[in-house]
Amino acid sequence: MRLEMVQFDALQRDRCTWRGVQINANYATMLCLKSIPVMKVRSLLALTITVTLVPVVVFFAAPLSRLVEAERDAGVRTMQEAARATSLAVDAQWYEIIGLVRATSNSSKLEGNQMVAFGNKARSLVQGRSAYLILYNEDGQQLINTSVSTDAALPDTRIASGERIAAVLAGDKPVISNLLRAPGSGRHVVAMEFPVHLPENRNYVMSYGFDAALLAQALPPPAEGRGVFRIYDRDGRLIQSNRLPTGAGSIAPAPIAAAIKSLESGLIHTGDGTYTVLARSPLTGWWIAMSETTEKVDGTTERTVLLSSLGLALALALAVATAWALSDRVAKAIAQTSAAARAMGAGGDDPRAPSGIDELDHLAESVYQANRLLTEAAIERERLLVQAQQAREVADAQNRAKDEFLAMLGHELRNPMAPISMAAHMLSMPGLDQAKLRHASQVIGRQVEHMNRLVNDLLDVSRVTRGLISLERKPLQIQSIIASALEQASSIVEAGKHELVVETGNAPLWLSGDAIRLVQVLTNLLVNAVKYSPPNTRIVVRAAEEGSTLVLSVIDNGSGIEPDLLPRIFDLFSQGARRPDRAAGGLGLGLALVRKIVELHGGTVTAYSEGVGKGSCFTIRLPMCEAPVETETA
Repeated sequence: MRLEMVQFDALQRDRCTWRGVQINANYATMLCLKSIPVMKVRSLLALTITVTLVPVVVFFAAPLSRLVEAERDAGVRTMQEAARATSLAVDAQWYEIIGLVRATSNSSKLEGNQMVAFGNKARSLVQGRSAYLILYNEDGQQLINTSVSTDAALPDTRIASGERIAAVLAGDKPVISNLLRAPGSGRHVVAMEFPVHLPENRNYVMSYGFDAALLAQALPPPAEGRGVFRIYDRDGRLIQSNRLPTGAGSIAPAPIAAAIKSLESGLIHTGDGTYTVLARSPLTGWWIAMSETTEKVDGTTERTVLLSSLGLALALALAVATAWALSDRVAKAIAQTSAAARAMGAGGDDPRAPSGIDELDHLAESVYQANRLLTEAAIERERLLVQAQQAREVADAQNRAKDEFLAMLGHELRNPMAPISMAAHMLSMPGLDQAKLRHASQVIGRQVEHMNRLVNDLLDVSRVTRGLISLERKPLQIQSIIASALEQASSIVEAGKHELVVETGNAPLWLSGDAIRLVQVLTNLLVNAVKYSPPNTRIVVRAAEEGSTLVLSVIDNGSGIEPDLLPRIFDLFSQGARRPDRAAGGLGLGLALVRKIVELHGGTVTAYSEGVGKGSCFTIRLPMCEAPVETETA
C-alpha cells in the first residue's frame, strides 16, 4: 500500500481527476487507495445496526432471565430498604427518649438528692405523654414512680428488680425492654432503663416507659397499595402495626418467628399469599417486618418479560427506518459543519447552526472556539502593547519627577549656602560690631534651620514609606493640637500678614493620636496654605464633630489647585507651579507626609479646589474618642 501511494504521488504530484472532479493530489492519494473501502453513511449505519442487534436477538434469553431475577431482587431490596428505614425511624424515636432521659438525669435536684423536688419535675415531664418514669437506687428499690400518687407508699422492689438494676448499672448503657404489661392498667408498654452515675458513688437507674401505641408514629401510615409494617420484640411478640387491628401482644407467624430466632433477614414466604422481609434494630434488638403480596412482588417480573419482548420487537422494526432517516441527517450535518468551518476560516461571521448531532456540534464548537481564541489573542496582544506603552509613560513620568526632585533638592540645599557663606565671611572680618555679629548668627541659624527641616522631611518620608514610624497615642484635645501648630507656623503667617481664623466651637473635641505627628500634619497644611496664598489673605482652621468623626479643615483663598494636579496632590514630589514671589521653597514632601500620618491614625485626608485662583480646602477626617475619665470628672 505504501508503494502504491509513492507511485501515485510521483505521477500525480499536483492534481488528478477522480470521478470527473479536480482535487488536490494529497486528497486524491487518500481517496484512490484500493485498500480502503468506500461506504456511504446510510450503508454504514445499516451495517452498524445489524451488527448491534443480531447479538441482542441471539443472546436475548439469557439476559432476560437475569433481568427477571434482577427485577425480583430489586423488589426485595426495596422492601428491605423500607424495613431498614422504618427501623431507623423507630430508633430515632428511642434516641429522642434517651436524650430526654439523659437531660432529666442531669437535673440539679437529683444531684442534690432533693427527691421530692425531682419527683415533681419527673411528673411534669411525663404529664400528657402517656408515659411514666421510675427512679431506682442501686439496690433495685423504687424511689420515685410517677404512675402512682405522690402520697402512696412505694413497694419493696429490691428482690424483684435488684438483679436487673445491677445488670443495667454494670452495662453502663441504656437497656430497652420487650413488650410489657403496665402494672395496674394492663396496657401494652415498652420501657427504657438508663444508668445514672453521680458523685459520691451514688448510682441510680431511671426507667422511662410509654404506651406501645405511640410507636405507630414511626411507622408509615396505611395506604392503598402500600405494604404492612409491623414491630416485633426480641421474643417475636408483636408490639405495633400500621394496620388495624394492630394485634399487639400476639406471637409472630411461625415462619417469621423462626427467622427472628435464627436472626435471618432474607425474603420469607409466610404461606398466606404474602412475602415478608425483616430488619433488625441494633439499638433495641427489635425486628421490623415489611410484608407485600406475592402478586406485587412476582407480578413485576412477569410484566418485565412481556415488556422486554415487545421492546425487542419494536427495536427491530424501528432499526431499519431509523438507519434510513439518520443517514440523511448525518450527511447534511457533515456538509453544514464543513461549510461553517470554511466560512470561519475565511474570517466571516459565525455561521453555525445546531445539527442535532453532538459530535458534529462539538466539532463546530471547537472550530469556533479556535477562531475566537485567535481573535482574543490578537486583542490581548494589542491590550498588552497599550499597557506596556502606558507603563512606559508612567515610568517616564516617574523619572521626570525624580529628576525634578533632584534638581529641586539641589536648589533647596544650594540656596542657603550663599547666605551662610556671606555670614561666615562677615564673621571672619576683624572689628565686627555686635549688631553685625548678631545678624550673621541669625542668618546662619535661619538657613541651618531651613536645611534641617528639609532633611527631617526626607527622613520622615523614608520612615513612613518603610513602615518604621510608630505613634505614641493618647487622648488629645484638637484645640491643643491647633494651638501648637499655630505657634509653630506663626512666624511664616505673620511674615505674610495673613488673617488667621480658628473655628473650633466651645465644646472640647477629643481624639486618640500622637500629638507631635498631628501638630506636624496641621503645621504642614498651614505652611502649604501660606506658600500658595498672596499676602494679606484669610486662612481658616475649622474643627467640627460629625457623628463619631472629627473633621479638621484648612481653607485658604490663594492660588488654588490645577485640575490635573488635584488627583495626585498627595503623591511624593508633587507640587503646584511656583510663583515668582514665593519666598519659601519645598520638595513636595509635606502633603505626602500628611496623608501617610493621617492614614496611620485611621483617618483620611482630601483636597478640594474649584480651580486656579479660587483657593483650596484640605479636609482631615479622624475617629474621635471618649474624653478621659478624670477630664469628665473635673
